[in-house]
Amino acid sequence: MATTNEQPTARARAPRRTVTGMVISDKMMKTITVQTSRKVKHPVYGKYVTRYVSYKAHDEAGKAKLGDTVEIAFARRLSKTKNWTLVRIVSAARVVAVRGEEELASLPGKTVPVPVAPKPAAPAPAGAPAPEVSS
Repeated sequence: MATTNEQPTARARAPRRTVTGMVISDKMMKTITVQTSRKVKHPVYGKYVTRYVSYKAHDEAGKAKLGDTVEIAFARRLSKTKNWTLVRIVSAARVVAVRGEEELASLPGKTVPVPVAPKPAAPAPAGAPAPEVSS
């Protein structure tokens, strides 16, 4: 009986299904939530309606941030709701000014308002009863 060193040929894998969407949450450890949208024509009224789908994807390095556009690929089941992995970050999110303070600071002659601490309460008049403190 002769033995051969031939290995069985492996089946060619189909290309992974990939989806591009925006990160809407990065608050979980190693997990991001990606939202994709598509336009669908309403069957009765004919108006185009936007449908949204959210996917939870595995982000091992934690690189994706809120607002980034990312590409995710279908993978094996990683948890109860997580079946996708992060492939790449397509574009990073723009940094948005908080209440326009950065824009105000860049204008000549404008200053950024500084928050003022509240004034302490005035002492009670001499004849007024003291407030009760419950313990």
